[in-house]
Amino acid sequence: GAQPPIELIRQYFDHKGWYDLKDRRMREIVDTTIISAMGPPGGGRNVITPRLIRHFFPFCTNEQDEKTLIRIFSAIVEISIAKN
Repeated sequence: GAQPPIELIRQYFDHKGWYDLKDRRMREIVDTTIISAMGPPGGGRNVITPRLIRHFFPFCTNEQDEKTLIRIFSAIVEISIAKN
């Protein structure tokens, strides 16, 4: 079936914005970065269409233990603090 939120995201990637239905003009979205995460299909999660996936770089990773997650996110926070 149709997945309207996914199609809106795809329209952003394909056309850099959305159409305003009131005045039928394109609304350009600027200075935006989209990052996403997802789990495998099943349990209420749908398969993502190839039309949307083509705009991302999908990769998979094994689940990490708590020590590894703390190290990863600590590094990210430290870099963010150092920039500010």
